[in-house]
Amino acid sequence: MAKYVYSFSEGYGKSKNLLGGKGVGLAEMAHLKIPIPPGFTITTEVCMEYLRNKGRYPQGLKEQVNKALDKMEKETGMRFGDPKNPLLCSARSGARSSMPGMMETVHNIGLTSKTIAGMIEKTNNPRFVLDSYRRLIQMYSDVVMEKAEGIEPEEGMGVRQQLEREMAAMKERRNVKLDVDLTDKDLAQLAEIYKAKVKEVLGKPFPDDAMEQLWGAIGAVFKSWNGKRAVSYRRIEGIPDDWGTAVNVQAMVFGNMG
Repeated sequence: MAKYVYSFSEGYGKSKNLLGGKGVGLAEMAHLKIPIPPGFTITTEVCMEYLRNKGRYPQGLKEQVNKALDKMEKETGMRFGDPKNPLLCSARSGARSSMPGMMETVHNIGLTSKTIAGMIEKTNNPRFVLDSYRRLIQMYSDVVMEKAEGIEPEEGMGVRQQLEREMAAMKERRNVKLDVDLTDKDLAQLAEIYKAKVKEVLGKPFPDDAMEQLWGAIGAVFKSWNGKRAVSYRRIEGIPDDWGTAVNVQAMVFGNMG
């Protein structure tokens, strides 16, 4: 069976054609024992097969992703989707040639109604966790549920813009000017408002399952290879359409807990 997934510690010596520039860089850092959050790269070959086959993944991919995820869990001491000790991750693009800002990223994957309490217990910072949750809802609904699905709303009516207006309305009700002035209770309420708005605007709920979030994010990154921005950039830079992008799934670390 073809190998489609490489943990960062396995990718050293592989080419950018297979792992993309970011994946190769992460593999080199892992090889040099530079401390980085653990993770894995899904190859550019999967991207092209996924796009050619109208959203179907090659046989064996899910098993390889599950195995790589198990390795991440062992290295972090956390478990993806676990209510008490949850692992959160990001999914980022990584083509062989740099395409800054042209493709998609999703952070905080794995925050769900089941894992929020565990994250609060771990961090002792409910405001940070609830702010991360509302950010996930906003980013995921925009990237995975709208853009990746080819939905093109009218100007100013995209789900991200509508959620930003809900944030502004909440600040006005609380008579504050800055996002950081909202309390954890405000953010918990805002997350529920966000979820209701996502269902209203897009016709389906924000997913409350960690694995569903992860696979949605992976697919959205692959689909972003054919997004309008990415295609236009490739035309300008002379980058071939059949290169594809890798997806890098990496454990989240947080610098915004203060």
